Amino acid sequence: MTAIEAVTVPEEQRFADCLCALFRLKLNDQFGGRLRLGLACQRCVEHDLSDEQAVECIFAYCKFRPFPGGVSDDEIISRLRAAENGSRRGAAYAEQADAAPPVVLPQYLTVEELMATYPGLREPVIEGLLREGETMNVIATQKTGKSWLVTDLAIAVATGRPWLGRFPTRRGNVLVLDNELHGETISDRIPKVARARGIAPAEFNGHVCVENLRGRLVDLIRLRTYFRAIQPGLFKVVILDAFYRFVPPDTDENDNGTMARLYNYIDSYALDLRCSFVLVHHTTKGSQSNKSVTDVGAGAGAQSRAADTHLILRAHEEPKAVVLDAAIRSWPPIEPVCLRRECYVWDLAPDLDPALLKSDRPARRRKAEPEEEPGKLAEPPWDAARFVREFIRPEARTRAAVIEDAIRAGLSERRAERLLLRAEDMGLAYRWKFDSNAPVKYATVSQPLMDVGMTPKRTKKRKRKK
Repeated sequence: MTAIEAVTVPEEQRFADCLCALFRLKLNDQFGGRLRLGLACQRCVEHDLSDEQAVECIFAYCKFRPFPGGVSDDEIISRLRAAENGSRRGAAYAEQADAAPPVVLPQYLTVEELMATYPGLREPVIEGLLREGETMNVIATQKTGKSWLVTDLAIAVATGRPWLGRFPTRRGNVLVLDNELHGETISDRIPKVARARGIAPAEFNGHVCVENLRGRLVDLIRLRTYFRAIQPGLFKVVILDAFYRFVPPDTDENDNGTMARLYNYIDSYALDLRCSFVLVHHTTKGSQSNKSVTDVGAGAGAQSRAADTHLILRAHEEPKAVVLDAAIRSWPPIEPVCLRRECYVWDLAPDLDPALLKSDRPARRRKAEPEEEPGKLAEPPWDAARFVREFIRPEARTRAAVIEDAIRAGLSERRAERLLLRAEDMGLAYRWKFDSNAPVKYATVSQPLMDVGMTPKRTKKRKRKK
């Protein structure tokens, strides 16, 4: 593994610190002292000693605490190689590196310089969703099929095919870091997704790489040395599945400041690797249908704000179907779409309505409708035109009489009133007005002019003066 470069410690200090760490070892000489020798070599790696320095340090330690049967230079160097596989070089100074405040100097640009430096948006990775160097969350409930979905995404990017048949991709290598599934499970799933898409393994072999991290206790901060060992530009997309297992121990995922700090790490990795990140995460328990897009997802709200694309899957009323929606930073908003899962992959379901999200509330029991008689035509729906045909005549009738007839026909009073107002607005029914005390009437024809107005008032006769 590569050394921690954030803090430079003089060789003499590292040698002295390592020797002190060796003297602090409290271990019985089990297995002929080999276990203690292995830990001693591990301390040398953690203090970033060279092979010559490590041999010198361990022999200085042996003067006071010798190993049973002695030890040779070749044996120490062999144990150093083994220790490098399980230890981070320079890890003893990692905390000091994290604690050192970064030096920040002003590097502002004028608007003219800014536009000249960044003349256009970054290149797309997934059209409409993700650009180079950006981060995308993929959020769904447990056991929805998120891992199948991102496996499909990895194959789409690796072959340059549209993802889900809708979002074009730019071809490039993909790295999947999976800490949930065993290697055997991942190996079984990838060919199934490829066969469902009609893609031969030869088309993406060498372009999709997988690292199985289950059981290796690797968190997001410890991945720093891992990513530094990867050549920048080698991968176009890095997928972290699942994100909650990359959260460091004793970290509160409901704390906005903590989660924002973790996304800062991801941004730095994306900058160093010149790639995009896709984070697979889960929702909270319960219904998600009444939440906004950015509120879907377990943990602090900083997760949706820090990511460039917050893509969510919510259950549809139809089984095996979900609604895909997203909040996007550098693209125009997208319309939600429905997906249906068939044969290991998700496909677009244009026949479904994205507005029909599944609710946790129990569905209302519908009254059993009587079976229609053979040959009998179904009744047309109630609209303003049918309302006029059924209840309004050329002869003016009072509003109360019209509403009463509609109620007898099975309409509610409220529904009848709405249809009457709608018919009047559409010019299908006309209101007839008389005296202020007379009831309003309705007819299918307009009111004659001779009937409009008030009844003339009686005039009082003037008394003649005598």
